[in-house]
Amino acid sequence: MTTANPHWAKRARDRPWQQVRITPALYAGPTQDTERAIRPLTDAGAVRLDDGRGNQLIISTDGRIRLGFEPGNGEVVWKVAVHERPFLPPLWTVGLTENTPIEVVQAITTDLADRLRTGRRLTGGAADDEWRTPLHTHGWTLTWDAATGTETACSEYSPQDRIVLNTRAFLDPEEWEEAGQDAFWSVDIAGDFDGWSAAASISTPDQILHAMVSAMLAPAVRAIGDLDDLAVGAAVIGAAELTEIPSNPTPLDVHRAQAARRTSSARAAADSTRIACSAPAPSPLPAAGPGPRPR
Repeated sequence: MTTANPHWAKRARDRPWQQVRITPALYAGPTQDTERAIRPLTDAGAVRLDDGRGNQLIISTDGRIRLGFEPGNGEVVWKVAVHERPFLPPLWTVGLTENTPIEVVQAITTDLADRLRTGRRLTGGAADDEWRTPLHTHGWTLTWDAATGTETACSEYSPQDRIVLNTRAFLDPEEWEEAGQDAFWSVDIAGDFDGWSAAASISTPDQILHAMVSAMLAPAVRAIGDLDDLAVGAAVIGAAELTEIPSNPTPLDVHRAQAARRTSSARAAADSTRIACSAPAPSPLPAAGPGPRPR
């Protein structure tokens, strides 16, 4: 929870049950409900492996779709790999960092789960016009740089947030793909400010990219206590909109809020006492010298 913004910090203390709608979701940040991204594949029959330390690997029964979730294991914690055959190098990959909104990961796994159920191909047209459509609709500007062979999409309100398509030809595409090179299509959202990034390899189907972009630009819902400085900062500059969702607290919500306020007050009082006790005692006044001697 952000403490930098007094308004939202106070709302989180007073109404911890409150939910907030964040538009667009690309500023929503992560949630603890990682099952939202994993469940589409397991519901489609994929098998889950767990090492007991929080790392999970979800594999389709044919071994061609793999989703890795490795919290605390470097910046990239979500790893998607799609194979033509289980023991061949991946056809395409997507990597997403820790603060990626769960809606973006869920968009990928939902599309893959649908492919598993319907038998649709796991490959498809890579990076055609489809993924650009939601960006145009939401006012993002796309710029082509012929010198570098890149196309960059930027938000009107927050130019440092970028989606980059690198269309430069590679000398050895097969080796590039096998090595897991991930700079073909990338997202970088406020990288220096509690942000997140994602990268897709050269053969990633356009439908996957479209699903990711659509999820990024759609609204997301978060508990008010999960708001971070990325969401609040984006709202301050006009790049995002935060709207409280009308809701009434349950008796348990009220009890928890009262307990939190009592704990906060007790902690503040303890801090004040500690400061007072640790303050140096005032120095005594120098003793008065002897009075004048009688003549």
